[in-house]
Amino acid sequence: MRYLLIAFVLPVAVVLVAAGPAAADELPPGGTFVDDDGSVHEAAIEALAAADITRGCDDRGLLFCPDRSVSRGEMATFLVRALGLADTDVDFFVDDSDSQFESAINAVAAAGITLGCNPPDNDRFCPTGHVTRGAMASFLVRALDLPPPVGEAGFDDVEDSVHRDDIEALAASDVTRGCNPPENTAYCPFDRVTRAQMATFLARALPHLEPNQPPERIMQRISRFSTYHDCCEPRVTNIRLMAEALDGYIVKPGEVFSINEIVGARTTAKGYVGAPYLDGGRLACCVIGGGTSQFGTTMYNAAFWGGFEIVEHKPHSRYIDRYPLGIEATMGYPSLDVKFRNDTDTIVMVRTNPQPTYIMVELWGYAGGWQMTGYHPKGNLRSAITVTNDEGRRVSASVSGSATFSGGGSARVVRTIREPDGSQRSQAWNWTYLSSADIQGFVGVAGLTDLVEE
Repeated sequence: MRYLLIAFVLPVAVVLVAAGPAAADELPPGGTFVDDDGSVHEAAIEALAAADITRGCDDRGLLFCPDRSVSRGEMATFLVRALGLADTDVDFFVDDSDSQFESAINAVAAAGITLGCNPPDNDRFCPTGHVTRGAMASFLVRALDLPPPVGEAGFDDVEDSVHRDDIEALAASDVTRGCNPPENTAYCPFDRVTRAQMATFLARALPHLEPNQPPERIMQRISRFSTYHDCCEPRVTNIRLMAEALDGYIVKPGEVFSINEIVGARTTAKGYVGAPYLDGGRLACCVIGGGTSQFGTTMYNAAFWGGFEIVEHKPHSRYIDRYPLGIEATMGYPSLDVKFRNDTDTIVMVRTNPQPTYIMVELWGYAGGWQMTGYHPKGNLRSAITVTNDEGRRVSASVSGSATFSGGGSARVVRTIREPDGSQRSQAWNWTYLSSADIQGFVGVAGLTDLVEE
């Protein structure tokens, strides 16, 4: 397998095949959430998302948590959104004053959908209690005013359930088909309802909800880049902590990824330790979180050679031979950052792999089946880049980059991305290191600035 080398005035070829945009009436690949791909309930989950009945289970709206049990409080909120129930000033229950779902609970009570959880008093709702499949049947029968069943559904496990009649009514309306396909001779009334099952119940029950199966999300490794360091230094602790904080982070289409915004300040409370740093080009000791520029450089190279739009980066004030010349980045909180934009139409997942003597960053998404693998040998001015397709064969170029050293400490980096339609766009960066001698032998660093680098 041939290696392509980043060198002075030597363009390095990397393929980038961008997926075409989805039509206006289509969901993006994989749909709204990233954790329901392949679920039999995914189309129903999308119906709920489109109707704003669900907004996911995390603050970024990326996860649905399909296998998590539904609480009674959550169920109330789902029903209020699905049915458009009005708020009420009446407080029906004594145990929901601390619940974020209190207003929804009172709304479903006012609508006669719930009677409470402690008959015959029914002055409690049990908002944190789990909804069983039997209770779900009763919720929906009351909410939709379903007619009594004609005949029996044939479930052999509902005789002892207080929800038997409602289960039969739900089956007669084709809202449920059982819990043991394809036979469907059982309903499992005492099993907890998962969020995914709840989506299917609601999608079948409410005619205005239209299940929508999204296109398959193809996730492949787009880029992988590694840099090396000595074992067991304090800075390695900081690199590892930053890597762990970002592992698994998902960048949405169009979103700008920022290391500083996600990781935040490097503090002792988070486990960061003091390590040497550069201050105006001079090595100083020590700052909490020092040394994390190695992670920033590794991330920057993964984004650079992955073809992503570079939004922000800044090279070091002096050249350091564990990084490629010019194609590197320093870190410092809050002002020195590495940012890139996910300019594809599918999510990108960050994966990190901190080891005792190196740090690896991978970006996963979809770029047409190619994979870039790169690393920087310590002491070199250039990095080794390998690009292969799905069959492991070397592929042609769509991304090229060059670093040109012109003396006096000056370096110019140019990256050109060729689009599938034949058009191309370029980004160029100029940087002057404090001394050209740095690049030759790390001597005679001249001048001081107020730049503080981790």
